[in-house]
Amino acid sequence: MEIQQSPLYAEYIRSLGWSVELLDGMYIFIRPFPFIGGLAKIQRTLTLPDKKKFTALLEKYHVKTIVIEPDSRVRQSDFSRWCRDMGKNFRINTDPYIPTKTIRVSLTGTEDEIFSRFTEAKQRAVRRAAKAGVTIRESSDVGTMIRLKNKSAGFMGFITTAGISKLWKILPAKNKTILLAYAPDGKVIGSVFLIYCRRVAYYWIAGAVPKGKKLFAPTLLVWEAFKTAKKQSMHYFDFVGAWDERIPDKNTEWKGFTKFKEGFGGNPLYYPLPKSGN
Repeated sequence: MEIQQSPLYAEYIRSLGWSVELLDGMYIFIRPFPFIGGLAKIQRTLTLPDKKKFTALLEKYHVKTIVIEPDSRVRQSDFSRWCRDMGKNFRINTDPYIPTKTIRVSLTGTEDEIFSRFTEAKQRAVRRAAKAGVTIRESSDVGTMIRLKNKSAGFMGFITTAGISKLWKILPAKNKTILLAYAPDGKVIGSVFLIYCRRVAYYWIAGAVPKGKKLFAPTLLVWEAFKTAKKQSMHYFDFVGAWDERIPDKNTEWKGFTKFKEGFGGNPLYYPLPKSGN
């Protein structure tokens, strides 16, 4: 079961103003909306909720719309059937809230073995960044990380970091790391925010200014993130999202960073696609 079904994540969602219910071991996030009906989200569950119990909970909160995004181990056929049945009385949102595909890297083996799985281009980029004098340091400066991400994301970049300060405060020290990349002149040129949960390191937020990209800081940051996660006894590194060729017209702007993530020796992980219940 993934981070979206952890108690820490539930606490974070609650801090954003959502109601959180626990039904048969799964967290359900509910946002009431007067007049138009509420929204309920269930994400990364290993099982689909019992229809009768779930319906009673939705009626309690006057929910009209459901977003459900199961774990990768839930069969697509079971998910589609569940959506058809629930869609008779509720609207199933078919626009994903979280990525339908990710890239996950095994952290088994030695550091040399992990590095050998990188493409030649990524190996060269790590060496070039180090040769150029880029250095990586752990930090607790969430403000610097947020400012750099906002700057690197461009116009409306602040949307990508909404709620991150609250998430940082909620997570215990053992569940989080910020890595900052520094240019030879001492300026911060890149950052990564890692979250650790259930033996998986999540590449939650990353960013780099143009100078950082020119000096290959993002690639060096990933390599250092792998090593940091391995020291934390993580078994996998999850890149938290990639362009999904099953729905080629969605998130086409993700193709660039998907190609970047594919160079580190991981494997694609697909989640069931939401289907309309109507």
